[in-house]
Amino acid sequence: MTEAVLSRPPLELSGHPIQRCGARVLTEFAGKDRPEALEAVDLDRAARRIAEDVALAATASPGRGDYDWWKVLFALYPNSKPTHARRERDRDAMLAEMAALLGVDEGRGEVHPCVFCGQDCTVLWSKSVLPMFDSVRAVNTLPPRTLGWPVCRGCRLAVWALPYGAWLTAGSATVLTCDDPEVERAFVVRNIKRAGRIRQLGFDALAHGVGPEAVAVRALREHAIAGPVAATLWSFKNDNQEPWLRVFSTRTGVTAFLRRVLSEPQGRKGWQDLKRSLHRVDSSGRTVLDGTTAVARTLFDPELEPRDRLVALLFKHSNDSDAPSERDTAWRSLLAAYLEVMHGVETKQLRPLAEMVARWIATESSRGRFNEYRRVAGSAYPLHKLLVTVSARLYLDGGEPVDVGPAVEELLAAGSRGWRLRALLWFEVLAELGRLGVSLSGAEAGEDGGDDQPTEFDPLADVDSPEEEDYA
Repeated sequence: MTEAVLSRPPLELSGHPIQRCGARVLTEFAGKDRPEALEAVDLDRAARRIAEDVALAATASPGRGDYDWWKVLFALYPNSKPTHARRERDRDAMLAEMAALLGVDEGRGEVHPCVFCGQDCTVLWSKSVLPMFDSVRAVNTLPPRTLGWPVCRGCRLAVWALPYGAWLTAGSATVLTCDDPEVERAFVVRNIKRAGRIRQLGFDALAHGVGPEAVAVRALREHAIAGPVAATLWSFKNDNQEPWLRVFSTRTGVTAFLRRVLSEPQGRKGWQDLKRSLHRVDSSGRTVLDGTTAVARTLFDPELEPRDRLVALLFKHSNDSDAPSERDTAWRSLLAAYLEVMHGVETKQLRPLAEMVARWIATESSRGRFNEYRRVAGSAYPLHKLLVTVSARLYLDGGEPVDVGPAVEELLAAGSRGWRLRALLWFEVLAELGRLGVSLSGAEAGEDGGDDQPTEFDPLADVDSPEEEDYA
């Protein structure tokens, strides 16, 4: 290796999500500000720490916390010697194995650029020690004419430091990438503490129903202050049976949205109310889905499949109440902030339409008319027919024609923009009904309440998107 190569720092941050996570873990272990500041002695200390934790896990008995750490290692490195079913249950042997695996590159083979950072190295690794590399099922399938993947020492350590900085389950790991380094660091720091709890007490000691989205959103809110950035969560399972990789990202407007929502009283109230609405417990009272995680998850979309899940959830959950409520007012502020920041929507354009529909509902048979609107509020064509009826009725009753301008064309359009505006119109109508003092608490004699009729609102129908998956 040349003198110029040897002058490079032993660890450099690359663009690979797994390497970035592990590199930031090593940085935290060393107490340094950035990965490039690490020295060889820092890598030596990290290697000993990782080796000791692996050796304890590989020789642990079921039921102990460090055995749960072995489950984590098995999910990430299923064919390595410390996780193999026929592994030697000897701590000293495991320490020696890990020392060889994470040791200094002796430079005895052919020199290649590291697959992660490009540094020259001679050590070749295969799937047995590299998460998400190589084939999905076979152990030794490599690209043609390839003996392995070249990995420098810094990146070898980063790969095995990954579990400390990832959000872990017993069978998967989730890492975060973001253009703001402080967001990545905050995510890793939080998970290092969580990993320590897993090693000591096992997964049963962790809070139930919590997911990585909550940690990511908190990091974005607290640390992404330099400008608009997006965050991406990479969740993967690496076993030999059914490995998978799922990628979920926020929009770049997420930080501005969070700052605005949490600085406005109604927006903050709407955010808290939605968390309470999404919180789920089982029959024993144990949390199944934490509300903070559930609402944070609405800001992450599957790769190449933007869905605006926050919009859909706000609309659907507002139907839990038969009449406008204080909660709907807060959710209206939350939705307006989302559309204005994330999509640049001029939310005031729907006010004339909302006033027209509310006046029609308030005129007579309020309960029946409200439910008539509720049944079609989310579907373009049925809503179009109702708006024609409403405008004609009000005009025949002597009302002034409403100038709705271009809002109607966008409101009734197919695709995601149309259904986002239809959801907003729903909340604007509820707000106007509240302003008019319309009571919908009980049906009058002869009215058709129609409460058992479902609201026609399918946010995925116009965009042909598959059913979303759980990935916590």
